[in-house]
Amino acid sequence: MEVDAQFVRDVLEFGGKTLKKCYQCATCSVVCPQSPEENPFPRKEMIWAQWGLKDKLLKDGDIWLCHQCNDCSEYCPRGAKPGEVLAALRAKVIQEFAFPSFFAKILLKPAGIVIYFAIPILLTLLYLAIFNPEIPSGEIVIGNFIPHLHIELAGFAVGGWALLVAAIGAFRFWTAINSEVSKVYEYKLEENAELNVVKSSPRFIECLFWSVIDVLKHSRFAECGTSRYRYFAHLMIFWGFIILGVATLGDIVYLYGLGVEELALPLSDPVKILGNIGAVLLILGSGWAIVARFSDERIGYGTYFDWIFLSTIFAVGVTGIAIEALRYAGSVAAYYAYLIHLILVFTLIAYAPYSKFAHVIYRTLAYTWAKSTGREPKK
Repeated sequence: MEVDAQFVRDVLEFGGKTLKKCYQCATCSVVCPQSPEENPFPRKEMIWAQWGLKDKLLKDGDIWLCHQCNDCSEYCPRGAKPGEVLAALRAKVIQEFAFPSFFAKILLKPAGIVIYFAIPILLTLLYLAIFNPEIPSGEIVIGNFIPHLHIELAGFAVGGWALLVAAIGAFRFWTAINSEVSKVYEYKLEENAELNVVKSSPRFIECLFWSVIDVLKHSRFAECGTSRYRYFAHLMIFWGFIILGVATLGDIVYLYGLGVEELALPLSDPVKILGNIGAVLLILGSGWAIVARFSDERIGYGTYFDWIFLSTIFAVGVTGIAIEALRYAGSVAAYYAYLIHLILVFTLIAYAPYSKFAHVIYRTLAYTWAKSTGREPKK
């Protein structure tokens, strides 16, 4: 057994500060609606984390089956808050598997906020120095300030980087949770099946498909009891992004498919309606989550890892609506709000594989793994 004392300190720093209060009563595993009957969680994760069993925890897919509904934290007689500990473990997994790892370690520390904003600000200043755009006079037309083509090219570059980093992290995670699964869990495989059933292509595709459906519906989040609000807040944020993605595709079709020269669309335009709905969902969902963290002690105040993500999402939604309002008001402040919005969007996309955004990938793969190995929740 290889013990990593630094790993324990990292878990405490990442939000699992109540870890040492756990005395293994197993109440958490009993009340958790997501925990399987055999080898339930989070009891085993609590003692593994106390002992500093880093290698074991990094290969543990169960920590991603937890949705931090905090039923366990509510009923814990010692106030150990297993929900917060598992959230800290998930942040640590992202840090370990992200590429490059040193960059992830910088971004996931509070001091890393300097780098978090410095990179997009410097890139924006570099763009302004090279192209020297001027604030147009007259009607507020964003495309006359910074050409849409430049934004699209930057978006593809940043998005491509994020996808590459996310793919590397996903591969490392999937390899890890399948590498020693038989040593961590005792589950029954189908008759005459081999251990590599998890990696079998047809089986993987089937399990992945239903896992994606679960994620889209947030069906497991819906089973949360203590922090029921998380289901609704998370669902709004999740679908807000999807709707905004559809609206962005609509903008691209307008620009390059239909030959529309400027995206100053009327409020009645379907793409504009979708964009506004997406922005409102982001603001409401993230705002709800932020307020709840201040008012509900059961879920915990949260950590830097939580706050930087929620704050960025909220700010992206607010600045997006602000640009539109200022444009209709005829204020040149719309151009400055646009620059701030671009910086925030950069942080959201470029750092997605290092933030809670990565939960979408890791959790989907964990669902897939759970379906493949029979680690479904107890009924």
